[in-house]
Amino acid sequence: MASEKKFENKVKSWLRQLQKEGQPIKFIKIWGGGYQKAGIPDLICCINGIYFEVELKSSTGRPTELQKHNIKLTNAANGIGIILYPEGFEQFKTIVKGVTRCNSHIQDLTALKAANSNTKCVILTK
Repeated sequence: MASEKKFENKVKSWLRQLQKEGQPIKFIKIWGGGYQKAGIPDLICCINGIYFEVELKSSTGRPTELQKHNIKLTNAANGIGIILYPEGFEQFKTIVKGVTRCNSHIQDLTALKAANSNTKCVILTK
């Protein structure tokens, strides 16, 4: 478990660094417990308008069937669901950097937000 926590801290530190550089990234860490629904991935992220769920595992860790099911649901919903091991961290960085540079989906999303925001449907942008 200690190696998974160390890996988690490494991933969160890298994401925080991207935020400091002005990259469009928001993320939260989910803590499991008695009041939390089982199988929710460790990190919930919005990266340049794309929804990510990341289940972090140590090199020897194995996801549960429920964790795998939830990652599959995220991908089926056109988000990006990843089970991430330390050995895949560089590939994860490549994916995130690619998403931060993507602009094609953003124009339509920005127009949709502007057209549908009013006092009863507030979409805060600043």
